[in-house]
Amino acid sequence: MTEFEKNPNPTKDQHFLKDAETLETIIANAGIEEGESIVEIGGGEGALTDYLRQGTDYITVIEKDPYYAGYLRNKYANCGNVSVVEGDALAFDYSEFDRMVANLPYTITEPLLINLARSGALDYNPSDPHSSKLKGITIMISQNSLRKMVAPVQITEGNSRHANPEFGIMGMITKAFFDVDVIGAVPSSAFFPEPAVTSFIVRLEPKKQKTTIDRILRELLMDKKGKCPSIGRIYQMMVAQGKVYKAGKHKNNMESVVSTRFTSDRILNSSIYELTNLQLSQLVQDLVRNDKGIKSRRFTERRVREDDFMTMDFDEEDDEIETRRPTTKYDHKYDYLYDDRMYQVLLHRGLEYMDPAVLRENFGLPPIVRKASAYQISQGN
Repeated sequence: MTEFEKNPNPTKDQHFLKDAETLETIIANAGIEEGESIVEIGGGEGALTDYLRQGTDYITVIEKDPYYAGYLRNKYANCGNVSVVEGDALAFDYSEFDRMVANLPYTITEPLLINLARSGALDYNPSDPHSSKLKGITIMISQNSLRKMVAPVQITEGNSRHANPEFGIMGMITKAFFDVDVIGAVPSSAFFPEPAVTSFIVRLEPKKQKTTIDRILRELLMDKKGKCPSIGRIYQMMVAQGKVYKAGKHKNNMESVVSTRFTSDRILNSSIYELTNLQLSQLVQDLVRNDKGIKSRRFTERRVREDDFMTMDFDEEDDEIETRRPTTKYDHKYDYLYDDRMYQVLLHRGLEYMDPAVLRENFGLPPIVRKASAYQISQGN
């Protein structure tokens, strides 16, 4: 560890990553492709930057602390692919970068996700040249932050289900925008000074499959102009423009359907960022109910096709035909909103010491960080 005139201050969320295997694992799992633009948040002494700069990629390091920003400028003065910016990471637009890789200061995890969502930086669409370029985020975060990211909308206790108080804006952003890959747990001993929490390397990638609820939540979460429009206004506009439901001949009736199928006017008339965790949970429940209701009405109203014949019940007494709705993909399409397996595991501390079989079953990955050799890094494997 380098000796500094000013040591990292844990009260300012400065915990420098010193473990080489963990650093290699971050790089190996970041999915970086040749020639991409990378942004790193919280450069510190440059331990992660040293790995990032070895390729042909252009690295922008954002460091808030003036001392360490100056240190990094001197350290990389002769590196043409490294640029150091002194400033607040929450004040930047990240939509022009290809990837974000960072040992993130833990206290800014939630406000950074909000910044990314509101600014449109998470709206990655390779077919749209005007959309964000950000196609991957690999970050180190605390166990508490990861738990909030994967928190289900509801939790089950006994025979009842109720709103999860930990499902909040972080969980909503994650579920709407990302496929989450938990690379592994990292013990406190990998840092200097040591934090009082277990940490996790997490890779967030743009969702490959988006549901109707995802598309609605994305519109609610993006606020590029900073005008904080209400949920009701955005939702009604999406319906009227046919972005989520084709109103068709029922267009004149859609406004009443939209405006009355929410739990409260407080939800309908507020910005999504003004809601409490309980209201956010209820908002998702309302949207799921609306979606299932509309899909159900579409099914019952459509004409019976010939290949539906096997789902019909014939009443022999009056020759009436009753169509029975078959099981479809819609019955389970929103299971991801309620999946609590990872969340339940993260309720416990010290996961780096947990039974490997338990973590593998819940995360689908080994319980400690996956290791990559220096040779693998140099070969891009």
